[in-house]
This record gives sequence, C-alpha cells and structure tokens, in this order.
Amino acid sequence: MSASRLSRRRFGALGLAGLGAAALGAAGQGARPFGSGQALANTAPVRLPLLRLTAAAGSVSLAADQPATPILGYDGALPGPVLRLRRGETADIVFRNHLAEPTGLHLAGWRMPRDAAPLAPGAERSERFAFPEAGTLLYRPPLLSGEAQLRQGLAGLLLVDEASPPLHDREVPLVLAEAPGGLMLVNGRGGPDLTVRPGERLWLRLANATANRVLRLSLPDQTLTLIALDSQPCEPFPLDGGRLVLGPGQRAELLWDVTGAGPVLPLQIARFGGPTLSADIPVAGPPLRDAPLPPPRPLPPNAVPQAMDFRRALRWDWTIGGTAEAPTLAGREDRAVPATSAFRARIGSVVVATIRNDAPVLHALHLQGQAARLLDGLDDGWKPYFLDTVLVAPGMTVRLAFVTEKIGRLLVTSQPINGDGGPVALAYDVS
Repeated sequence: MSASRLSRRRFGALGLAGLGAAALGAAGQGARPFGSGQALANTAPVRLPLLRLTAAAGSVSLAADQPATPILGYDGALPGPVLRLRRGETADIVFRNHLAEPTGLHLAGWRMPRDAAPLAPGAERSERFAFPEAGTLLYRPPLLSGEAQLRQGLAGLLLVDEASPPLHDREVPLVLAEAPGGLMLVNGRGGPDLTVRPGERLWLRLANATANRVLRLSLPDQTLTLIALDSQPCEPFPLDGGRLVLGPGQRAELLWDVTGAGPVLPLQIARFGGPTLSADIPVAGPPLRDAPLPPPRPLPPNAVPQAMDFRRALRWDWTIGGTAEAPTLAGREDRAVPATSAFRARIGSVVVATIRNDAPVLHALHLQGQAARLLDGLDDGWKPYFLDTVLVAPGMTVRLAFVTEKIGRLLVTSQPINGDGGPVALAYDVS
C-alpha cells in the first residue's frame, strides 16, 4: 500500500465500520463570528499555568424535581470544571485525593506514556505536563484502576486552544455521561442547557465520559461537520443525518450550522443496549446572518506523522477473546497494569496492528498515548482521520497503523461494552 494515498470513502455517521453551555448571547444581524483563520495575537507574558483538581465525594440534583444523588466528582462537581490551556504551554497540575480510596489522573488524548501510580487517600501530587498539541482532552481516572470511579462521575474536559480557532459564533463544551441507574446526562443534567438561533454556528467540543457505553448523538436534519476526532484534527466531514457515534472515552469536535426556524430542534443521545436521552433545544430569535458561513476549513495539524511507509512495518496480531465477564487480549487476562510488556519496538517504527474480536460482545480498544490510522479493508489506503479508540464488533477484524513516537511503556486496553468488570490490558515498550 502506498504511504501517501488516503481513502476518500464516504465518512458517514462514524458507525462501527468507521470507528470505533451557555444560553444564547446577544448577537445582531450579520454578527461577526470568532476564528477567521487568522492567528490570534498573543501579547500575554510567558507564564506557567497552575491547575488544581481535587477528587472528592459530593451530591448533585440531576433534575429540578429530583433529590440529590451521591457522586464522585472533581472539585465535587459533575462534570469536573472545564480546564483551559493554550497550545505550546506547560502546566503544573496539582492533584488532591479526598476520596476514601486510591485514585489517579489520566488525560485521554495526551500523547505520552502511561499514567503515574495511583494517589493514596488524603495525598497530593504536583506534576508538570507539556501540551504541544491543541485538542479536546478528557481527564478521568485510569481505566485499569478507576473504571468504577469513572462510572460514579469522575470526568471533565481539558481544552487546549489553537492560536487559529475554527470559524464559529459560540463554543459549547459537552460532557456525555451516565448517572447511577443508567440515566444519560449532558453536562451533569438530563439535557443540554442550550438555546440556539437560526444561522448560528456552534463549535461543539464533546466527550463520551462513560466507562463502557457506546453513545450515538443525533440532531436530525442539522448540518454537523466533524473537524477533530480523538484530540486530532481531521478533514472536515459532514455527518450523515446529523449523527455521530462515540465509543467510551472518545472525543470529537463538531461545527453545527443551525438550520430551520424552530421552535425546537430534537436531540437524541442513545446508548447501545440502554436508555435514550431525548431533549428539545429551543430555537429563538431571527436568523443570525443573511448568508451562511463558508464551509469549515481544516484545523492546523498536530505533530502526528501524516504518512507511513509500510514496507518495513512491524506487524502485531491482537485477538480479543473470552467473555464480557472475563475478557482476554492477545491471550492475556491482566486487569491491572501489566508487569511485563507483550511487544517491543524502536522509536520511529511503523506498526500495523491487526485486531480480531473472537468474543461474543462488542469491545472498545484504546491505545493510550497514541494516535493511529484506521486502515481500509481493501488495503488501498486509510481513513482520513486519526483515532485512539476503535470499536470492534464480534467477528470483526480491524487494522490500525501508527508510528511509535514516545519512549516508554504504553498500554492497550480492551473494554467489553456494557460490561462492568473493567478492561483487560497489555503493555508494549518503545526504546
């Protein structure tokens, strides 16, 4: 396969074969959108941001007429606070554990080796993180030790901003999660706190913060354009039927061009094998502009190798097996951090991993700290996006290709969908 040929097959709604807020502000006719493709002037002094997070028990009311529900949250909130940085910044993150059990901090989308050891109850740790890439990241406990904590609410967004944002009118962070008992949540509530205006373009930065659920977001008859997936920019693609499927832990950035005059637009967030959240988003006010905005342009790329030469690629076969209660990955049953590595590679190596699911349940396979291409089944190219999580249905085989860029031990986890026992894992070393 040529290293420079990309697949142009229709992207569709990001189904299994392809993957794995504020109220309306005042804006006048012909309002000027944010992000014109011009780099924003940065006159701020050099700084080292300090971010603080505390994992703590709390309680929230999920609806106006409901009593408070016990949760675990960062800073006691559901979801945790939205953290912001700029591309290229280095930040100190002070993490405190006010839980009665150990917990850790994982940044889904941060392309670095595995997480630090869990933090004991009552302890505090300060770590320095560099953020050379822009994107939407999800902070949460590591799945291998904190899957149950994630199901109780420990999750939040960390947004790393590019100097040249996409053309948009308003940014809306969305954390899709699940309350105890299976109720679907948007930003900790039973529906989005959002009103839109005809002709408005919203920049949706969203994450599936569930531990083991596949979610499908649907805004029928609306124009949704995918511009980033799993914290990496991609070619802008309109989503068929206004639908997007995300596996557990996946992130996406969408530009939503609001069409129609209302009075409401239906939103659905469906859980595979579970309940569906249905909500009406009010449409208020006259059209924001006379003519629609131009089609979205690609975001500036991150420093991920855009092409790969497969002639000397390392080839690994990973088979998913077992059951939903006792899964295996490449013959391993580790549910803790593996003590030894299953594979080794030199830094800069091209790796092609073939994953076959022989188990009777759907799995979400996650490459920690790594962005990969999903190869086409006909071996004539790859999908025009990067991802770190892929959904693998029973009897299905997928192939991922990536370049090893970080020295250290990295993890691969495979999570049975709708299985509450946690993922199985393997590790590989890059030297």
